[in-house]
Amino acid sequence: MDLNTKILLKINSFVGRSKLLDSFGRAGAEWIVVAMIGWYAASVFIGGMSEKSRIFWPLAFLAAGWCVGWTINLLLAVATRESRPYILFPQIKILFKPMMSWKSFPSDHSMSAFLIFFMACIFQLPGAWALAPMALWVVWGRLYAGVHYPLDILGGLGVAMFISAIARYLASLI
Repeated sequence: MDLNTKILLKINSFVGRSKLLDSFGRAGAEWIVVAMIGWYAASVFIGGMSEKSRIFWPLAFLAAGWCVGWTINLLLAVATRESRPYILFPQIKILFKPMMSWKSFPSDHSMSAFLIFFMACIFQLPGAWALAPMALWVVWGRLYAGVHYPLDILGGLGVAMFISAIARYLASLI
């Protein structure tokens, strides 16, 4: 068994031992990314109330970056065709059944969470650094819930970093 699978199984072995930990893991796996989007949007409006362009660009970059990132993730998923861990390893305990079982690599949730954090840093939004622990919560939740391998998370992070590097360059031109 490879290290990728060993790490996942070790983290996932805690599922079912504590209702509080299971709730925390499920929240991270499914809903915290939605809270991050709300935080990002609120920060854009709070930080850019004086100028309309300070509101438009951060929202436009996040939307465009997410569309490009999701497309890259989909292309990588089609190329790798890696199934979710719970399909290959019946001993994995899942907290919920994801919509797509055929796609594990890269993680859309980790790409989204890190992209939100990186874009908040690029546009120097108020409270941007508070999004970092939230992104890590999403990552941990996806592993804990048994729906992604650690390398899936790193793949999502890599796509977010790639998109953010391009966004940073393009934002410097505005």
